[in-house]
Amino acid sequence: MNKNLRDLGGIVIVAIAIWASFTYFSTTTDKKDLVSLEQEADIADYFNRQIFNEFDSVDAELTDPTMNVILNRLSKGMDTVSYEYDIYVLKSDQVNAFTAFNGQLFVFTGLIEQTESAEELAAVLAHELAHAENRHVIKNLVKEIGLNSLILIISGGDPLVMQEITKMVVSSGFNRSMEREADEYAIKYLREANINPNRLTQFFLKLKQKNREIPDGLQWISSHPALTERIQFVSENAGDSLNEDSINLDWNEFKKSLK
Repeated sequence: MNKNLRDLGGIVIVAIAIWASFTYFSTTTDKKDLVSLEQEADIADYFNRQIFNEFDSVDAELTDPTMNVILNRLSKGMDTVSYEYDIYVLKSDQVNAFTAFNGQLFVFTGLIEQTESAEELAAVLAHELAHAENRHVIKNLVKEIGLNSLILIISGGDPLVMQEITKMVVSSGFNRSMEREADEYAIKYLREANINPNRLTQFFLKLKQKNREIPDGLQWISSHPALTERIQFVSENAGDSLNEDSINLDWNEFKKSLK
């Protein structure tokens, strides 16, 4: 074998090694792991300031006892609990709830008003917890603005950029696969917590019947694509009927206290 052939062979081997390494890391490194929990906590600090500048919140002393009862119940159905979760109630007629950063969940009074029981709100929150546990918000941001931009935001916290990110998190939905994954996890959480997963279907159907054309205010529904498909998926995958263990809360009194 002459020198040229040996050199060519070496180049081919190096190229294959680079290609294999790139393929391995691009398929085994999940984007959610590219931002550490510590970095996510930093983003949460900036984000929460934006949210509380934009919306009034209900006094946590009023809402925490109720939200903690629901959260503790749902946590019994979760294999892992990655955050110390907080649930904030924001004053707004919007029918909306969303997952933010570092285990911070937000729910609007407008959505709570639409629920008929604590179990219905638990179903909504189970879906949001699934987004949090799977770090869908981080994945979405990395996809939308890129990892480098996100790292710059973490280090700088530019107010204007954070305003845009806040809008994105509050009003934008997740993609179809993320929504499906969150629904799958929500069904599991609810069943394991002895809450009927069809509470989620029930909530969807009720809103759909009340609002045949979804108005702008129903963000939680309108921002989640293919509602009919989701209703079908949850109802088909809810599993066998179970004797639901009711959540011990006076739901009507809680709703009155928010007005």
